[in-house]
Amino acid sequence: MQSDLGYSRNFVEKFRADSVSQLITRGPKASRLLVSRLRRDTPGHGLVTPPQGDAVFSVLLQLREQKQRELFLDGRCIHRGAYLERTTSVVNHLELPCANLISPFDNLMFTIPQSALNEIADEANVGRVDHLYCPPGGVMDETVWHLGNALLPALERPHEVSSMYAEHVMLGAYTYFAQTFGGMRPTKERPGTLAPWQLRRAMDAMASQIDGDVSLKMLAAASGLSVSYFIRAFKASTGEPPHRWMLRHRVERAKDLLSGTEATLAEIAISCGFADQSHFSRVFKTFVGVSPAVWKRSIRH
Repeated sequence: MQSDLGYSRNFVEKFRADSVSQLITRGPKASRLLVSRLRRDTPGHGLVTPPQGDAVFSVLLQLREQKQRELFLDGRCIHRGAYLERTTSVVNHLELPCANLISPFDNLMFTIPQSALNEIADEANVGRVDHLYCPPGGVMDETVWHLGNALLPALERPHEVSSMYAEHVMLGAYTYFAQTFGGMRPTKERPGTLAPWQLRRAMDAMASQIDGDVSLKMLAAASGLSVSYFIRAFKASTGEPPHRWMLRHRVERAKDLLSGTEATLAEIAISCGFADQSHFSRVFKTFVGVSPAVWKRSIRH
């Protein structure tokens, strides 16, 4: 199988962007969920054609207005003009899309293989969708706008993103695309809470890997549940999604080390599963309200 790095580069290399940032994770089974931010600040890029192959869709969110662009499908121009900021558009790679990128651009591109749509529908136990569509020129969709903005910090600092967070947000985005642009029926299954043994097993698994990375797929499999059901049932049981519970647990562990050891902030950050001291300080302040150094001084006085 093509590596994740090779797979992700394959979809962006022809854009010749000034900057590219990407986040890739796994779908419910074997598919890959990919989002890329592409920015170019100079005009006149010219024609770009996405890679051909298996059934793949691109959902694009404009982070700023692209004043001039042309889109061709099967050699026929279907849109000529501007794509406004907040516009969401969809292209089907099997329709041989070709874009003439005349103006500078800054957008998020979600790469959605048919295999991911199949896995999401199978997990929800609903009929599969085989096409994503929105009108030429795109639509204004506030949900996509908010989903995209929720991913921007992760795209700026991908080394800080846990598998649980990436799986959670990307699976939510792909599911929304399947429902909104593919007509997939929302699941009628109302999740309850996890059984006590399921909740304890999930919490123990996360606590035992506090300095590592644990995936939602692993936690769901240990509970005998689908990933999407596990996420909803865990939140119903604890009041927060798994990745948030894990961050809170790491912060509590860090408090123990701050109050009971002479370890440095950098050492505590690594031992509690944060990417580095800067990541640790940001997360700690989010939960506690002050930085780790300020908190440590306050309890010692």
